[in-house]
Amino acid sequence: MEFRYLQPEDAEAAAEIHIEGQPGTVLTLMGYRFLVELYRAVCCSQWGESIGAFDDHRLVAQTAMAVSSSKFFSEFKRRYLWRVTLPVALAVIKNPTIISHVINSWSYAEQTRSPEREGDVIFLGVKREYVRHGLGPELVRHMFGWADLIGLKSANFMVEKRNRPMRWMVGQLNGLYVAHEFEAYGRQMLFYKVPIAPNLADARLPLGQPFTPAYVYSKNGTGKN
Repeated sequence: MEFRYLQPEDAEAAAEIHIEGQPGTVLTLMGYRFLVELYRAVCCSQWGESIGAFDDHRLVAQTAMAVSSSKFFSEFKRRYLWRVTLPVALAVIKNPTIISHVINSWSYAEQTRSPEREGDVIFLGVKREYVRHGLGPELVRHMFGWADLIGLKSANFMVEKRNRPMRWMVGQLNGLYVAHEFEAYGRQMLFYKVPIAPNLADARLPLGQPFTPAYVYSKNGTGKN
């Protein structure tokens, strides 16, 4: 098993893992093409990064993080809106009840309220046949190694309150706390903040090189090193 940075050509496999892992959620209901563009954008932006687990060159688990949600989603709307308008419109036609959630999804950064140097985990998922193989925690270890490398001080997880497996996994991390609880997309969510520094003992770095290097915060958090 290899853990390495995702490339734009991995976006389709990443979208399939998302759909399998979160059926019925708003991002999944927005459609496959929307998710492909989202994960391609994560790879191509300095404000995002994706890390995957590959079994014999097959992507079987992946996580995506926004280095800065406000900057990433602002860029996504500006550069990719024209690509996702049709898939989202078709999704709304098929299921008009999601329109309010679609509108709310564009305010993701306002919901997380994460300041600079706090990265937001957009998604973490494992293919069904690879569940309970320890890939989720291993992805987190690689995510924390990368996050420390670029100067982030916290990794933030938005977790559905009834998602007990994810809450259990996050609960194994050091120093975490629930920053706030709120409703999003018709579901009750918990917003965990997990400091990077107390979780570096077994952190690792992904293999390879990112397609677009992420923004690197200086030690005082005001600019690049």
